Amino acid sequence: MSFDRNQYLRELETIVNIDSGSRNPAGTREVAAFLEEKYRQQGFLTELVSVGPEVGPVLVATNAQDEPIDLLFIGHTDTVFLDGEASRRPFKIEGERLYGPGVYDMKGCSLLTAYLLENLPGKLKQSLNICVIHNPDEEISSFYSREVIIEKAKMSKFAFVMEPSSADGSMIKERKGIEKLKIHFKGRPSHAGDAPQEGRSAINELAHWIVRMNTLIDYDAGVSVNAGTIQGGSVPNVVPEHAQMELDYRYSNPADVTAFFDMLEELQSHATEMEIGINIEVIGKRPPMVDVPGAKALRSVFEDVGKQIDTFVSFKKSGGVSDANFTTSVGVPTVCSIGLIGGAFHTDHEYVELDSIVQRLDLLTAVIAEMSRRKMFC
Repeated sequence: MSFDRNQYLRELETIVNIDSGSRNPAGTREVAAFLEEKYRQQGFLTELVSVGPEVGPVLVATNAQDEPIDLLFIGHTDTVFLDGEASRRPFKIEGERLYGPGVYDMKGCSLLTAYLLENLPGKLKQSLNICVIHNPDEEISSFYSREVIIEKAKMSKFAFVMEPSSADGSMIKERKGIEKLKIHFKGRPSHAGDAPQEGRSAINELAHWIVRMNTLIDYDAGVSVNAGTIQGGSVPNVVPEHAQMELDYRYSNPADVTAFFDMLEELQSHATEMEIGINIEVIGKRPPMVDVPGAKALRSVFEDVGKQIDTFVSFKKSGGVSDANFTTSVGVPTVCSIGLIGGAFHTDHEYVELDSIVQRLDLLTAVIAEMSRRKMFC
């Protein structure tokens, strides 16, 4: 493999030093354009797909126009950081670690994807129909790009979601689903001392919702509820007219989402009885990443190859979400978090282990070759 590590690091520095928060369309477009050129140089057909003015484009790159897609790679160009973060703490190398905003989640992994495909043996690469997606809004639930992902996933035999691996190198086989809501409560204000009976407390109703929602919690079954933010009221002597909360519901079994929506229906009826107006905004939504047919066989390739090349391979479950949630929802065998090893994502000290770059290139190249040898793409 003719991997040029110094070139990779120079190019990683370039894209890490671009502010590309999810709500920065220009920044995510710039990162997408940089990656697009990497794929064009390999002969891929590329397209920057607009998914709305709020976010940048989705980069779609393919080495063939034929269907089905043998292997779908998914990454993202956005980070969680605000504008100015790249200039405040630009890319740097200290010892055996790389630092900078998004270096781990997931600019290093997105660039790794381009280098992986560039260094695949020619005969193997030519035998496969490959598609790569880099979306601009993964950190905000892929709200705008999910249809592009699902459309390509429906055409695909396997999906590699190139999110970073855990600090110990573990990869992900299952993820929880999520329903994330912003709920506004509108009551009726009144003097809290002189005429409290005339008021309808938005905060009281919000509190009732939290108590009832918490009855759904079943940690053993993988169900959690979190009212992460709440606001409401104005002054202590006024029955509060307004209240708002953001609610995070996570679940492992697809059937468990039914209980959540049943509870929502019950609570909306209660609010009506209490003369409280309700407005619900969906701000995040992903089905769970589940163990679909073919996924176990895919993981076994990783495990077997890991033993052959003396590389640690382990799969675990995660309460977090990714775009792998979408690929398994349409039945595609998927592995997630197979990218670079590091840690502290979404913080100002996130890092990548330098030696994981070549390690992951070697592992993924060998996995794809073994999948071909086992005729898994046929």
